[in-house]
Amino acid sequence: MTPTTTSDVLIIGGGLSGLSLALALIDNASELTVAVVEPRTRYQDDRTWSFWGPVHHRMDSLVSHRWSRWCFGLADNDPRTIDYPSMPYQSIASIDFYRHAADRIGASDKVTLYLGEAIEHCEKRCDTEGSSWRAHSPDHEFNARVVIDTRPPPTEQFLTSTLYQCFVGDVIDITDGFDPACLELMTDMASDAHGLSFTYCLPFSPHQALVEITRFSPHPVDWAVLEDDLQALKARRGWLDAPIQRTERGQLPMGMAPRQATDSGYVYAGTSAGGLRAATGYGFWRIQRWAQHCAASLDADMTPLAHPPEPKIQGWMDGLFLQVLRHHPKRAPEFFFRLYQRVRADVLVRFLSDQSSAIDKLKVVLSLPKRPFLAILFKR
Repeated sequence: MTPTTTSDVLIIGGGLSGLSLALALIDNASELTVAVVEPRTRYQDDRTWSFWGPVHHRMDSLVSHRWSRWCFGLADNDPRTIDYPSMPYQSIASIDFYRHAADRIGASDKVTLYLGEAIEHCEKRCDTEGSSWRAHSPDHEFNARVVIDTRPPPTEQFLTSTLYQCFVGDVIDITDGFDPACLELMTDMASDAHGLSFTYCLPFSPHQALVEITRFSPHPVDWAVLEDDLQALKARRGWLDAPIQRTERGQLPMGMAPRQATDSGYVYAGTSAGGLRAATGYGFWRIQRWAQHCAASLDADMTPLAHPPEPKIQGWMDGLFLQVLRHHPKRAPEFFFRLYQRVRADVLVRFLSDQSSAIDKLKVVLSLPKRPFLAILFKR
C-alpha cells in the first residue's frame, strides 16, 4: 500500500523558496503541520546566493563573506571601484543554508522534509468537509489543505523570457593574489553574438575565489560556450592551472511572465512566480520577504500568498531596460558602465535591492542615454 501523509501545508520543492517558507513557519512557532517534498536525495554546495544587505540581519550567521567595495569596468580597461560600507555585498553558500534548514526542520515536530520524492501530479478534491489537495510521487501520497509549488519554471514558460542570465563559475585556489576586500561585480564587460559578457569574481580570501563568466543573452547560451569563456578568462588572469574546489552554473530567466495559479488554495512561488528581479536576477531577499509574509498569512487564516506583483514603475523600468539590452547588445557594456559610473553608490544599491524611491529611479533613468530607450518606448 502507498504510504499517505496528511498535513496542513504541502510545499512542493525544497530549494531556496520552499525551505525559506518552512523556516519562516518554524520561526513563527506555527502550529501548522508542513510537508516539504524535494526530488534531490541530498543537498550539495552547488550555488552561491548574493545580495546587498545590512551588516546584521536574521541570516547573518550564514554569510560566508561581506564586501564593502566592488569594482566594474569595460574589457581592456582598468576597473573602477565603488566603496559603500553601509550596505555591504554579502554571499551565502547554498550548502550552509541547506544544512541550517535541515537542522531546523529536523528539530521541529511540525515540519517534515521528504528527500528523494518527486511530485508527479496534484489534484483538488472536494467533499462534505471542504476542499483539499492530493499529490502523488511514485512511492507516496500527500494530502494537504493548501499547496505552495516552488518548482522551477516549465520549459514553455522559461522560453518566454526577454533575456537569459547564463553563467558558469569555479571556486579556485591560488597561492596569492585575490583582494578579499573588493569583489569584481561586472568587469571585462564586452559584447558579441551571444550578448553582453562580464566577469564576476567573489574573493573569499587572498587564496580562494569564485571566478565566474556571465552573459545576458537573448537565448540560452550553450554550456560549451560558457566553459570556453571561463577557460579564456582564467588563461588571461593566469589561473588556468589553479585547483578547482567546485563548479556552479545556471540559466536565470530575465523578464519572464510569472506563473499564476487559478485556485486560492494553490500558489506558485520562487523563480517561476516572480521570485527573481527581472533586470538583475537577484532574488535571495525577495524570497525571504515573501516567505515571511506567506507564513504570517498561513498562520492567520490558511491563505497562501504568491509573490506580490512587481511595483508598477519598477516593473515598467525593468521591462524597458531588458528590451533595450535585447535590441542593442553592442551598447550593453556602455549602459552598465554609465549606470555604475554616474549613479551614487547608495542610490544604486537601493535600486538594485528593491528599496529605491521615486527620486532614486529618476536618477537611474537620467544616468542612461536617452535615444535607445525612447526608440524602444515608441515602438511599443
